[in-house]
Amino acid sequence: MRRTGGLLAIAVVLGLVGCASAEDQQASARYDAMLEVEEVPGVLLAPYYYRVQVDPAASEQEIVTTALAVREVLEGLGSNRPPEVELIAVYPGDGIVETEFSTPVFDDPDRFERDVRVWAGLLDDGFRQVRFNVFDEAGRGILSVQSGEPGKPGPTLDQSFDAMVGALGDDPSLMQGVTTEASLGRSLASNRSGQPALPTGWGDALNGLAALEYISDSHATFKPDSTVLSLTGTADLSEQQNAEIMAVLASSGVLQPSLSVTYNTGFKSDVVTLYGAAQ
Repeated sequence: MRRTGGLLAIAVVLGLVGCASAEDQQASARYDAMLEVEEVPGVLLAPYYYRVQVDPAASEQEIVTTALAVREVLEGLGSNRPPEVELIAVYPGDGIVETEFSTPVFDDPDRFERDVRVWAGLLDDGFRQVRFNVFDEAGRGILSVQSGEPGKPGPTLDQSFDAMVGALGDDPSLMQGVTTEASLGRSLASNRSGQPALPTGWGDALNGLAALEYISDSHATFKPDSTVLSLTGTADLSEQQNAEIMAVLASSGVLQPSLSVTYNTGFKSDVVTLYGAAQ
């Protein structure tokens, strides 16, 4: 599988609370944990008690195994162990590209492994920017990938959503509770409907809108009962440009009564509704 170079920095952020008299003990426990984490196979460096670096060229299983071993060390902190874990991957030399995994489901190692595998699997598939933030034990969260740039080798929006659906698997708690989000150049699609796949026709619709030079950004948000398409440009639309936008949406088959299309030039006061009712 295609991999990218650099270091994968996994930061385990600990939100510990306690009285001031316990600060020295907490600091000592964190320092000891840092030293122990550095001995975990797959860990390149643990410069702080909350930061761990591993090789991004490692396979999905290697990353998962390392994360589970780090979790076990931190669980050994006892009363000082973290109530939640946040893994952050940063590629040195590219401050814009970063990726993260976070979850408060720390007590259940099976659930932790399942969730972190979603993140690691997409990294293993070659996505450089992957964010998977789990909010609670019910499985609610956000899974986001960045596809790349239009015209360059890489997955399309449809393929990105397909990859996320494949990574989530058929577990109802993940499929229904996770918002899936993918970006490609000037296009962003966010599915909050509880159905993580990209709705039919929207890959073509967003690609068609990206080809219109007067559209600088397109953001489609899918909700259970409605879809909002927010378009941004640098100047007011002409009647011909408005018609071109509607033609793209019509040819893609996404014009539905539940759709709302708005256009703005960067200021809320300039927002106009092109189709449907303003949401």
